[in-house]
Amino acid sequence: MQRSRPATRRRLTAAEWAELSDGLGRALSAARATPMIDSRPHPAAYLARLRFGGLPIMAVGRTIWWPNARADFAQTDAMAVLQHELQHVLDFAQRRLSWAGYLLLPHNWTYRWALSDGLRWDRLGAEQRASVAEALWRAERSPTSAKVAASLRRVIPWAGQ
Repeated sequence: MQRSRPATRRRLTAAEWAELSDGLGRALSAARATPMIDSRPHPAAYLARLRFGGLPIMAVGRTIWWPNARADFAQTDAMAVLQHELQHVLDFAQRRLSWAGYLLLPHNWTYRWALSDGLRWDRLGAEQRASVAEALWRAERSPTSAKVAASLRRVIPWAGQ
């Protein structure tokens, strides 16, 4: 008798889709992105571990390579990270990001950004866009961050669509 292996790839759960910030699910659908979560590390994660100190979560194309991913991230703070990674999936689907473009353009590696009147989506690199999307998810769930969430929605094209 063969033992079945646990599934390593899965689609987002209905609960995860429901917890995304308003507009992200529709933007993914419009871009024909079908996100998948793989609970293994991406092969390149072993090299990236040198920079990050651990195996990083990586989104490449439509797949989010999330080492030891949960069966469902809904109702956890990890939803913020999932939204971050889904922004990368959206960027790939919209051809705003490619593997080569990520590697060759250091602008895409920068995470730092500041909420200001001059913050413009079209000037942000890949990690900045994903970090802004993550910040929106967190702000929407904080009773003291309603103004921050509203400001972020004005920056992110898909937010509130």
